[in-house]
Amino acid sequence: MREEWGDHTGARFELLEAAEMDARADAALDPLNHTSVAPEQGRGGEMVVESQANRRDRPWIIDTVKDRSDMLAADASVARLDLAAVANTLTMSVDAAETIQAANSLERMLAHQMATAHHLAMTLAARAGDFAGGIKSWDSTARQQLQSIEAARMAGASARMMDSFQRGLLTLERLRNGGKQTVVVQHVAVADGAKPSWPVP
Repeated sequence: MREEWGDHTGARFELLEAAEMDARADAALDPLNHTSVAPEQGRGGEMVVESQANRRDRPWIIDTVKDRSDMLAADASVARLDLAAVANTLTMSVDAAETIQAANSLERMLAHQMATAHHLAMTLAARAGDFAGGIKSWDSTARQQLQSIEAARMAGASARMMDSFQRGLLTLERLRNGGKQTVVVQHVAVADGAKPSWPVP
């Protein structure tokens, strides 16, 4: 474009910049390239999407995994973040994944689901409170009956979301412990004449 305007110097700079960007992109996508800077992980173990300000220094999208050649993981990370954003729980989802130190994609997805369940539980609980607060009498001819029905519906839905959140915590524990349950059996031997350590009624 600058060449057409007669700006030959500017055109040369644009060509050099384009060649440099091509070289950086090739290096970032080359699975055999071990000379580039190791990728970083962002909050919650998700990939860092470069801002416009520092894209000139690092023009690639940094992956969540150590092997930057795995673009499937990068796409999955973007999809997870997009879904959390659509559910209006992006910040909580990433914070939850970081809090549990999510070690893989499954744990990240579980953390995002738990954050979304918590968000819904609290939102529905607030709506239940709003409906319940509007009940002033039990007059069947007024809207009080409808208010109480909606309050009960919202409270029930909130309780189900709270249950889902708590089940998510149990699932995380099972994932990390391999589904093993440890039962400790202790035998206490009391010799003749010995006093028990607990109070006798």
